[in-house]
Amino acid sequence: MKAALFYGNKRDIRIEERPLPPLARGEILLKIEACGICGSDARSYFNGIEERYKIPIILGHEISATINDTGGGVKGYGVGERVTVAPIYGCGQCEFCISGKENLCNEVVVFGCTMDGGFAEYMLVPQKAVERGVLVKLPVSVSNAAGTLIEVFSCCLHGQRRAGIHPSDSVVIFGAGPIGLAHLTIAKKIGAGVVGVVDLVPSRLEEATKFGADFVVNATETDWVSKVKNAIGTGGCEIAITAAPSVNSIEYALKIIKKGGIILVFGGLPHGSQLNLDPNLIHYQEVTITGSIDATIDDFNRAVRMAPSFNLERFVTHRFPLSAIHEAMAVMERKQGLKVIFDLELLSAKY
Repeated sequence: MKAALFYGNKRDIRIEERPLPPLARGEILLKIEACGICGSDARSYFNGIEERYKIPIILGHEISATINDTGGGVKGYGVGERVTVAPIYGCGQCEFCISGKENLCNEVVVFGCTMDGGFAEYMLVPQKAVERGVLVKLPVSVSNAAGTLIEVFSCCLHGQRRAGIHPSDSVVIFGAGPIGLAHLTIAKKIGAGVVGVVDLVPSRLEEATKFGADFVVNATETDWVSKVKNAIGTGGCEIAITAAPSVNSIEYALKIIKKGGIILVFGGLPHGSQLNLDPNLIHYQEVTITGSIDATIDDFNRAVRMAPSFNLERFVTHRFPLSAIHEAMAVMERKQGLKVIFDLELLSAKY
């Protein structure tokens, strides 16, 4: 099979021929149909990867696939069925797994990080992952391209469940990339009141308007705080979500959060990032700052059930063959379009 092997250094990813993974009892071999490029994949590609990554690694965890083969004893799945993959699973026995927080398990396994992922023609799902329920069947109404967005939406759903958005809450999202627009879509679906988006890139703010934002504000403007508060009320918003890989977005959120409000730190930051803030802003205004990482398998199943109502196909703006991985990453670097995916039906670099 062809696979994109990442060797850990900046931009050091190579298309190689590898043997198909051997299939043991209880395991499932997937034929990858499409795989999205996550911001974390791009961050690893451009900056080099962190210690937890297995090297070399096949990146990719936003997967749509067809079951190609099953090992002995597999029940509930058949060859030819279309599935997507919840890319993390825990040990199933620790305090976090038992309490439904497997994303925080100290022994968590992550496809495309600690185990080979979807930037390849085939991917092996080990027995424990199958037993933990990481494979979820795709509805007929969800295309392979749309299926690559389910992991994104499951993570956003997990974060918003942590933030506890209520109907009529005002929500401000920092970042108008695919993650920010996914948060926008979910917040509107939940029934939030006014939902606004703040970004630095005019073209992305235009996309946010198309996706239903009640208002958009460019943070490069000197009066951006006033514009946000004019849209939501001078007291600020109940919920702020940082969906951008920037420490500044957290600092910005503190400028517009309401007393008693919640800031969800969602966007991943480069390793070693530091935040300086005035603790009195938190103390005297009773502001809650919380984080969100990945999603549980329960979140993932919820996202699959909700997927037909999200119009996920509209997020996909660029499709590449696996052989054009460097070109695909260049599109990510230029912040062009929205979602960039590898479509395994594309066999050449003509895109």
